[in-house]
Amino acid sequence: MINNLLNKTVAILGLGKTGMAVARELKLRGVHVIGWDDKEELRKEALKIKVSVQDLKTIDFSTVELLIISPGIPHTYPTPHPIAKLAKEHGVRIISDIELFVSSYKDAKYIGITGTNGKSTTTALIYHILKENNIPCAIGGNFGIPVFDLPVLGSDGYYVFEMSSYQIELSPSIDFDISILLNITPDHLSRHNGMNGYIAVKKQIFTRKSGKSGVNIVAVDDENTKKIFTELNKEQPKSKNIPVSSSRKVDGYYVTSNGILIDNTKGEKKEIFDLKTLTNLRGKHNWQNIVAVFAAMKKTGLSTNKIIDSIKSFKTLEHRIEDVGTFAGVQFIDDSKATNAESVKYAIDSMNDIYWIIGGRQKEGGIDLLKPQLGDGKIKRVFVIGECEKVFYNDTKNILPSYKCHKLDKAVYKAFKLAIKDLKKGKVQKPIILLSPATASFDQYKSFEERGDHFKSLFKEIKEKYAKKLG
Repeated sequence: MINNLLNKTVAILGLGKTGMAVARELKLRGVHVIGWDDKEELRKEALKIKVSVQDLKTIDFSTVELLIISPGIPHTYPTPHPIAKLAKEHGVRIISDIELFVSSYKDAKYIGITGTNGKSTTTALIYHILKENNIPCAIGGNFGIPVFDLPVLGSDGYYVFEMSSYQIELSPSIDFDISILLNITPDHLSRHNGMNGYIAVKKQIFTRKSGKSGVNIVAVDDENTKKIFTELNKEQPKSKNIPVSSSRKVDGYYVTSNGILIDNTKGEKKEIFDLKTLTNLRGKHNWQNIVAVFAAMKKTGLSTNKIIDSIKSFKTLEHRIEDVGTFAGVQFIDDSKATNAESVKYAIDSMNDIYWIIGGRQKEGGIDLLKPQLGDGKIKRVFVIGECEKVFYNDTKNILPSYKCHKLDKAVYKAFKLAIKDLKKGKVQKPIILLSPATASFDQYKSFEERGDHFKSLFKEIKEKYAKKLG
């Protein structure tokens, strides 16, 4: 596509890392770029690479070929951004950087991963396996690396893209060679006009407008994904649709209740590997990620042994059930990436004696999904922070000892002191301070990464402060 934009005008709304990567590439290719961002410091950075910085509300959109927008900017629901609305009124296509990239570099193969939860781990694991086996590859998309900062790969290479619902809806013509859907639970509903809209966007990862023959891998562990799989079998050749499951037998790949990965693609129920032996990917929530990855990697031609060996050497993602360390018998786990209740559920399922830090900017559904777990004995105390402090405190106070802390530092210190106290009294054996917020971070932090980094710094601070006192 870029080759067809020579001397034409492309507008970019949002000049963060992604927007700037697109701007640099287009400038190199002889495209006239007009960019805008509400933040003055980002506009100044764009001027340094000679991007024409103009408020896009004031330009003549009849001269614009494309509008590329940051995925976080709404263009439909709940209310379209004024600039997106202007572009549509003039018939200007609005796309993502990923759509532009894939349409411009068609030689390589593409693997797309989506789902409400688990997509980052799955994306990283696929990339790790390809890299470990010397297959040319690059990772990007919602993973945090702008696609136009990635190397150009040839026909033997794989781009591995984590795809958020925002990116999928802005990438209508991407044809992935391997498309993976992990799960669908309520999230970003206002952006997609409700649950039906959210489900429809997730399904678009399987759309292949060019007629390319691709593979569809669907984890059929929830009703939404099961329905999509049934629809795919009607719409596309059944031979291209592979069901996987972490909870039940399917005619693809699945995991038994005791953690054995099974290859049932030929009806033979062949045992592959005991997932319980993995120390790097703990918990049943990772079984779904692994079984989907295994199915995808088999389609690349890699042997079972090579896939399993690579899974064993994988290092867990930062801020996702990440073991920060243990001090005075108290373990600290950073799960800041758990920004919704479903993701937190996986964390709670995988541990005991939990001193749970929760809160931030509330999402749809709050922690309703987690209420059955509040009284099952795994969680010992709850420490509530952030914008939704009052709501979550009221949700938990009648079930568990709960504390309004507002700020993360107060929550961590209070959790540590009470964990030590309970440990000495024999009320717990291996207390875990778990930051698993079930919320967005934007009330007090720029990102979940910044929130997780603060948690880690507090662990170090506590170690230094109490080292002598606790002996």
